[in-house]
Amino acid sequence: MFLINLDSQNKVSKGIKITLSLALMAFVLTMTPASSLFNILRPASAAPLTSMSVSPTSNIINEMATYNFLFKTATTGTIKTIEINFPSSFNLANIRLIERDGIGSGTLSFSGSTIKYTVGGSESIPVGTNIRLEIARIIATVEGSFSVSIKTLNSQGGTIDGPTTSGPFIIKSVTSSDIADNSIQGNDVSPAFMKTITLQDDATGHAHGWDPNGAQLSFNIVGVSDIISGVSTTVVAQDNIPNRLCEIDLVHPEGFSIVCNQALLDASALTFTVINAPVTPCCSPAISTISSTNENNISPSNMADTSSSASSSISSSPFDSLLIDK
Repeated sequence: MFLINLDSQNKVSKGIKITLSLALMAFVLTMTPASSLFNILRPASAAPLTSMSVSPTSNIINEMATYNFLFKTATTGTIKTIEINFPSSFNLANIRLIERDGIGSGTLSFSGSTIKYTVGGSESIPVGTNIRLEIARIIATVEGSFSVSIKTLNSQGGTIDGPTTSGPFIIKSVTSSDIADNSIQGNDVSPAFMKTITLQDDATGHAHGWDPNGAQLSFNIVGVSDIISGVSTTVVAQDNIPNRLCEIDLVHPEGFSIVCNQALLDASALTFTVINAPVTPCCSPAISTISSTNENNISPSNMADTSSSASSSISSSPFDSLLIDK
């Protein structure tokens, strides 16, 4: 009689299976080219954005500047969020969206040193799409050379492209050589401070409310993002409107109303300049008290005090916003 140990037989069978599995794995690893093996084992990563650039309208420290962010998508996908990560020394508390291209309408927000543009709808963006965001009121608080990184994400928070790092841009202080005689030219004026705009009698002009027809006397100009209610000064260039006198009647957010003494001929152009100078209080509390309590009885000594107080209230100059060449 022969006795068979079933437990020993099972152990031998399991050992054979493990040995065959290890031999098969060794065969696969031996026969697979190194490059193919790397593609199998490496973690998945998003493609980098291309044609990326970042350009501020002012490179002066502690100056509010408008930044243009441009990039090209490397992957087709439904972009829900664009994240722009700044160094921690940048102040993003007052950011404002000026324009967008290549991406749907959305909202702008920030968290710490990261700007987030969140798209309102759901639309697939093809590979190779050029996207531009123009964002105002960004402040660099430290001098130096800086870069930002940009990435696109889907509605689940997964990365589509990026993060990709931009080329460097320089932030510096104003030195005496920057403001020497003849060192500041017209092109040095930051468009965030002063910008001249011309509307033609065409589809674009009509979309902004400019459509002269030989009969209309008043126009309501809209959609000019450079005009900020309570801040902007807007001036109409009269020499572009021959034999007509046109005046701005009312400034409202992103636009103004204009009234002319005679109807403008068809095909007339409208040129105007928007100035966003720093806003400072008119008067000190002492001046307000004198004006309200003794408006008609100001002595020469009080007038001298008023002049002194008024001078001390001026804390900035319109030329604070000039863009100085690097």
